[in-house]
Amino acid sequence: MPERKSKYTTISIPRELYRRVERIIEGTGFRSPTEYIVFLLRQAVAAIEADRQLIYSLPYAAPEPSEEEGESEEGEAS
Repeated sequence: MPERKSKYTTISIPRELYRRVERIIEGTGFRSPTEYIVFLLRQAVAAIEADRQLIYSLPYAAPEPSEEEGESEEGEAS
């Protein structure tokens, strides 16, 4: 039987940072530090991708690196 891959993974952060995030989200609509951190990461990644797209669209910019050059198999930057 083939192994089923989860659509989630675990990222470790310092406990003190987690506690700070808990305090930040008090009284907001976020249900957990994880939900807030995922929100922030999505915003950051979207901004980085938009910046790269803009930079590589400029006529004097270098060609955009291919996925194989910029990422390893696990999706981490090399």
